[in-house]
This record gives sequence, C-alpha cells and structure tokens, in this order.
Amino acid sequence: MYVRLSGMTGIALLTVSMGWGAMTFKLDGEYLTFSSRKTSITNFLNGFVQAGVKVQVDPSLQFNLGGTVIHQPVEKVLEELIEPYSYLVLWDQMKTPLGDWLKLSEIRIFKPGEAWKVQAYQPEDGNFRVARGALPDSPEFVADELLLTLNDLANIDAFRTLLQQIGGSVIDSLPELGIYRIRLPAGTNVPALIEQLKNYPIVSRIEPNYIARISDPAVDGAGAASFQSPNIREGMAPVAVLDSGLISGSGIDDAVVSRYDAVVPGRALTDEAGHGTQMAMIASGAVDPDGAESLVGDGAPIVAIRTFDDNGITSSFTLMRAIQHAYNEGARVVNLSWGSNTDSDFIRSALAQAERKGMVVVASAGNEPTGKPVYPSAYPTVISVGALDGQGDRWSDSNFGDFVMIDAPGMATFPVGHNGPPGRYAGTSISSAYVARNIANYLTENPRATPSQVRNAVQKTFSTQKFTGEKLRTWVGEN
Repeated sequence: MYVRLSGMTGIALLTVSMGWGAMTFKLDGEYLTFSSRKTSITNFLNGFVQAGVKVQVDPSLQFNLGGTVIHQPVEKVLEELIEPYSYLVLWDQMKTPLGDWLKLSEIRIFKPGEAWKVQAYQPEDGNFRVARGALPDSPEFVADELLLTLNDLANIDAFRTLLQQIGGSVIDSLPELGIYRIRLPAGTNVPALIEQLKNYPIVSRIEPNYIARISDPAVDGAGAASFQSPNIREGMAPVAVLDSGLISGSGIDDAVVSRYDAVVPGRALTDEAGHGTQMAMIASGAVDPDGAESLVGDGAPIVAIRTFDDNGITSSFTLMRAIQHAYNEGARVVNLSWGSNTDSDFIRSALAQAERKGMVVVASAGNEPTGKPVYPSAYPTVISVGALDGQGDRWSDSNFGDFVMIDAPGMATFPVGHNGPPGRYAGTSISSAYVARNIANYLTENPRATPSQVRNAVQKTFSTQKFTGEKLRTWVGEN
C-alpha cells in the first residue's frame, strides 16, 4: 500500500464558474478527469465512491467546486479543489490477469491537524443498483458495470486504451479466472456497449454483471422448531453457505469456522433477511427437515459467506468472489439455495473451475414448477435438488426437469424467520442445504472422492422418486 500526503504546489487546475450542471468524473488509475460548472463536495466524493474508492471526510466540510480537468494526477486535482484543507490518499497494487494494477483505494479529507475527525463517507447503503435491458424479459444486471476477460493480444497499454474509450475504471479483478470488473459512467447502456465490444481486438469474453435474487419465502405455517445444538464430528468436511449471511447468537456459532461478507468485504457478517441463517441451521444439523432422520454428529462445519445484499440480491462477480473465498477457507461443499433464469458464461466457468479444485456444488432447483432450467442449478457440474413435502412426495411448488438430479426433504420449522416470523417453511432451498450436509458426511467418510464420484454416488442412491430419511441415512458413507 502506498501513502501520499498533501503538499501545496500552487498549480492552477480548475476555473470555478457559477451555475449548476452535470458532472463528468472519470478515474483512470492515477489520473482524474473532472468537469462541472458547479457541484458540491458531496457529489464530487460520490464520484470516488462510484469508482470503488473508500472515502473518509470531516463531516463539517461543505463547499462547492467546478471547472474542467483532463487526465491530471489525482493529488494535483485534490490540492486545488480542497484548499485550504488537507488530504491523504492510499494506493493499492491490485492483482489482475495482466499483473499488478495501481488502484486508488482510499482518500481522506480533513482540516489541517485534525485528521482524527474524519468519518467514513458512505452515500450508498452497500446494496446493488439494478438495471435491465429495454425488453421486459431482459435479464437484470448491476447498473453501470460489466465483466470481461482479455485474449492473448492484450497488454496493459491496449487495455488502458480500451478503458479510456468506454470511460471505464477497473474496480476489481479475479486473476485466477482472468476476470475484470469494470465500472462505467452513470447511465451507460450496458447491453448496447457489450454488443459493440464483442468484436474488440483484445476482448475474449464479456457480459453484464448479472444479478440473482433469493426467492420469496414459502411459509407453511407456525410451529415449534426442533432446534438442537450442532453435533459435529472431528474432521467433518466444511460446507460453505453462500447466502444472505448469518445472525450471530442464533445458536450455531460454535459450528461456524469462517465468516465473510463478499458483498462488502471487511464488514462484520450480518443477516438482515434470515435466509442464510436458516440454511446454515440445516447444513450444520441444528434443524432437520420434516421426514429426514439425522445421525449423531452428522452436522457440518459452516463457512458462512454473505453473498446477497439486504434486498436479497447478488451479482455474478460477488458469487465468484465468494466461491474463491470458500475454497481458500477449506470448504469441500458449496450450497447455493437460490437460483436465476439467467445463464452466465462466467458463472458456468467459475463453477467448472471449483469442480476441478475438488469442490462439490449443490443448488436448489427453484420454487416455481415450470420445468425450465434454473441457474446455477442447471449447470452440469452442479447437483440440482428439488423438494419433497412432509409426506415424502414431490412438493407442489418444486421445479422439475431433466436438470434436477434428486428430490430431498424441503420442509422445516425454524427458530428464525426469512423476512418474517419463525415457523414452518418450505422450499428447494431447504432440500439443497440438507443434501449439502449429507454430501459433507459422505466426503468425511470418503475424503478422496472426486466431485464426479460424489455425483455418481448421489445418482446411484437417490432418484427423483419418493424416499425417506432412512434412505439418506444408509447412503452416508457408501462408496
């Protein structure tokens, strides 16, 4: 990390003019392009936040600024804009597929000698801004963002030229997957831009940063939860629950071996919706679905990863970051109790890579019986799970189709609610988490089993026909 402190140079970069107008703000590595007849310091700081920069500022600072600067060093622009105040900038070397990329990570603005007065400036709530194409059935994506990979013709200079042409900034990267996350000017027509860039000489793959949503809860009525403290055997394979987070103090803290917020990295893990906590309770063995028999010590250690924001929305990039974190934390099984109608080539590739690393991915088939594929459940490397009701028959709202590998118990009573009160819930989310728990047991007994061997064992033991918890019980530990 690099730190640079303010020092007045006396250069004249801006000419202040009166009247309100639109603001142009483009951060390109160490350089800033800015233009506005007149705007507030708040709007100016929003530009940095939009570019993925952390901002801390003395909240008493309130002033306007304006002018035009074309591709000037960030520090020089700041010195003129905030005089007579002081600033500090922090730089990071971001790992990218093309090597290290110098990225502005944080700025702080304060009165001379009063750096201690700065407070985190966060105009956004950490939730995703959603956009979609012109057609009503167009897939949703994160507004003003795209994801891309580069081909062998690419180098740093060619990539910078591309970014300058589209007004984009690199705000994150997944070097292992070769993926860049690009932030675009506000209001960009992302689908149209992507169509233009598909044949760009250095672009290999490109798509919007698609979003997915947690489905609304299916509440099946009130009831007393059969909660039990997780009983986890030593050496059990961990299950990563990529969901809405985890409620601390919910009774399963001892089962949680890792916590991470993939939406806002560095933030303490929370769960405003409750869905992630419910799924962690199933996977850890604290709650059993109706009709399922548990074994002593069959609960799995939990890698709890908040992958969805407070509105129940995630993005492709966030999901891929969460999968990589799950692998780094030693998870053998990944549970995805949610789905989307959007097929993402990047997510497909990320899950294929997870399989090559030895991870087994389980996903819910969906809570609408359309017979149409739901992703990521329909990807070939994923074990797709439908739901059974309390009598062991297929739940009426469970999705079906050739992509669904098995049906499993999908009703349970929880001591916490999902956007509502505690009680009895139904859904393929529950069945997916339950199968993930049983796969963790299988991997504990068969630690050398590959993901394809696990899928074969699942197909051998289960079908989409009615079965009982005893059948699951006999499957655990089979080769």
